[in-house]
Amino acid sequence: MVLPTRIRRLALIAAGVPLAATMTTMMLASPVAAAPSANAALVRPASVLHLYRTLVTGLRVRAKPSTSSAVVHVLGAAGSLVVVNCFKTGTPVFKDNVWYHLVAPHYGFVAGVHLNTGQDPAKGVRHC
Repeated sequence: MVLPTRIRRLALIAAGVPLAATMTTMMLASPVAAAPSANAALVRPASVLHLYRTLVTGLRVRAKPSTSSAVVHVLGAAGSLVVVNCFKTGTPVFKDNVWYHLVAPHYGFVAGVHLNTGQDPAKGVRHC
């Protein structure tokens, strides 16, 4: 049984498996990646995903990197796992204007000051 990509990602996060390594393995094991193709030059590598934990309870996920943007979801307890693929600058929150784009468990932006990245922007996270 093949699960949709989003469900697969959530299952991997819940299991505590490093998502980036697992997704890379899945891509390399895929029949499409293994078969030579005339379109091989058009295949883009997957973006690197980063796993962090929230530092606050009830963190608001927003549609855009701004405190005035619509709230699209509210995360649970502090320590919740989130997957980030890139960052943007936006409205400063406690003098920190870096916002991270979440791809799991929900899509949207969260202020960097509320994630355990160590610094903003976090090392290895690309600009959106």
